[in-house]
Amino acid sequence: MIKFENTDNLTGVSLIGDYYDFYNLVEAFHTITVDDYSEKNTEYIEMSIRVLGVCYDIRHAYQGDREVVFMDNNMDDDKMKYHSIISSTKNVYYKCNLLYPEMLYLNIALNRLVLLRMQELSKTKQLDALPFNRKVIWDDTIAVIRNFQAEFAKCVKEILTERKFVLWLGYMNDEQYIEYMYHQYLDLINLEYLDMSKEKRINNFNKITRRIANYPYDEDHMQIKLSADEAAKMYNCHKSEIIFSNMDYPEFIEW
Repeated sequence: MIKFENTDNLTGVSLIGDYYDFYNLVEAFHTITVDDYSEKNTEYIEMSIRVLGVCYDIRHAYQGDREVVFMDNNMDDDKMKYHSIISSTKNVYYKCNLLYPEMLYLNIALNRLVLLRMQELSKTKQLDALPFNRKVIWDDTIAVIRNFQAEFAKCVKEILTERKFVLWLGYMNDEQYIEYMYHQYLDLINLEYLDMSKEKRINNFNKITRRIANYPYDEDHMQIKLSADEAAKMYNCHKSEIIFSNMDYPEFIEW
């Protein structure tokens, strides 16, 4: 079972799991997203690309290219003697770090993609009946995604007061239209967050969440939209291909 831990500087969270945890998570992400070649639900393609970007780190983690940690498995000498076996007393788990603003966007996006999957499985758009539809209620892909989200929420609860956590849940689960976000805007928020101190990150956590959830009303998003549209027209390319010169991620991140 996967778990999350807050990093020391609250730069993000560490995702920890064994090979099968990470493999099943990547499979669930690929199942729930909309690919480039889809002829329907095309408004979710850019959102899906950003979601799958997180899979890059998760996949590299279970391939052994990130951190490896050893965790107790409750095996001891008495159990080994009883079963006549020799076994390790620790299990191998893999670990990768993910930025907090990226994770906030990811979880809001997953809410929309889970809703889309529910509608497709049940063949209905009656929202009140969707979670308990017989074709939805035991869907393994949705179960994996919801577990991922629930474990992430535990980390957020650790750093916020009870009142602020309730507000955070409201921002994360409100009715959003996040599929239309210009993703250069999320890069901007990531970089702004990286420049903050640990204390400032805690104090501004809900503000950052609100900005991501309510991006259409944010002046920075409006300006990025204007600039990206103008550049895309000038260079005859898609708006997602526009890269702003002042949005370079640092080579080293103090997690």
